[in-house]
Amino acid sequence: MKKKKVMWLCNARFTSEKIRATGSWLQPLAEHLQQTGKVDVVNITIDNVAQIVHEQFEGIEQYVIPSPHKKHHGQVPSEKFCSLLSEIEQVVNPDLVHVWGSEGIWVSAYAKGAIKTKAFLDMQGILSSSYYYYGGLSFTDLVKCVHFKELLMPWRSLWRKKKLFKLRGKVETDSIKHFKYISYQSEWVRRHLSFIVPDASFLPTKIMLRDSFYEAAAWTFKEDRENPVVFTTASGAVPYKGIQVLLKSIQLLKHKYPNIKLHIAGNMHIGNRLQDGFSIYIQNLIDDLSIRGNVVLLGSIDETQIIHELQNANVCVIPSFVETYCLAFAESMIVGTPTIASFAGAMPELARHGEECLFYNSIDFQMCASYIDDLIQNRDLAELLSVNGRNRRLRENNVRAVIETQLKNYEIMIGDENI
Repeated sequence: MKKKKVMWLCNARFTSEKIRATGSWLQPLAEHLQQTGKVDVVNITIDNVAQIVHEQFEGIEQYVIPSPHKKHHGQVPSEKFCSLLSEIEQVVNPDLVHVWGSEGIWVSAYAKGAIKTKAFLDMQGILSSSYYYYGGLSFTDLVKCVHFKELLMPWRSLWRKKKLFKLRGKVETDSIKHFKYISYQSEWVRRHLSFIVPDASFLPTKIMLRDSFYEAAAWTFKEDRENPVVFTTASGAVPYKGIQVLLKSIQLLKHKYPNIKLHIAGNMHIGNRLQDGFSIYIQNLIDDLSIRGNVVLLGSIDETQIIHELQNANVCVIPSFVETYCLAFAESMIVGTPTIASFAGAMPELARHGEECLFYNSIDFQMCASYIDDLIQNRDLAELLSVNGRNRRLRENNVRAVIETQLKNYEIMIGDENI
């Protein structure tokens, strides 16, 4: 393929700093694509800047647009934003536009005609899957999530947040229908989209992890069974990430392992002056379960810290109720940490039960606890999952395979004159 220019629209601003936010795999993918010499990647993103910033990063051209006002929940762009985007497109003059994710402003901008170049959508999350939002919380639990902030600002309640999630899903669905080509990371995503855009052409893609995960030393079995460590991570304190289920598992395990520790990475304290009700619910649940001394809140941590946690844990648990791929799952597997995951969303596509990981029903905290106990005690099982899981990720997330797949997709779409 003759060298082409591909303009990315994504929320990740490329930087030399270690990444703590979501979309952490986009930057290494862009760098590796640029290094092939077959494409020029131009990244268009948003950030808290006063005016458009034009910069270079590792040979990649980057335009940073001022973050738009949160009109229509940050999904629908203003005419000014569309105008700025159109001006950049004219300057860049790309052969193809790669839109990353359907949840934000980029798909709406394309649907409004701000982009004239042929474009395709790479799916990330799916907002239309709002029925998983409560993460198994009962009505009584939902009431316990109402505090002063929710009384003062009712739109911050979980009921209203789920409704908002659903409304955003409708905007997302309308925007997705404007794309002829859509790439997907899991069969779960493709099958969901087949009902929304049955006439679209779907292209499978692969996920690239951050370089340090490929280079990390493999996990080794922990002989200390008296002080086990369980590691988990979540993008934030939201019920569909399932942290509340895992806390109940830890309570059960505390009877056998009084010194057990649960290390939680991610922001569990949402809100500045006033915390969200669900953040308070999590804190109260920790106290109600009498596991305050067993839970360590790590906050947002970078890739080096994540690898350190994975290497030093007895087991990693992914308790989410819905995932379109699950980067945290893949990262745990490639380090070789024995992993337990809820049988939800696309996660069953990443591993085989009993050979590469252990799966449990999303709300079944007893089974989750039992599996954690198995991996603490059973060295043969833990090492089996470790070796097999690591080998699978090294194979399926192989850098060369990821790059070749992406280049092939670009070639298909650039060559299609009917887009």
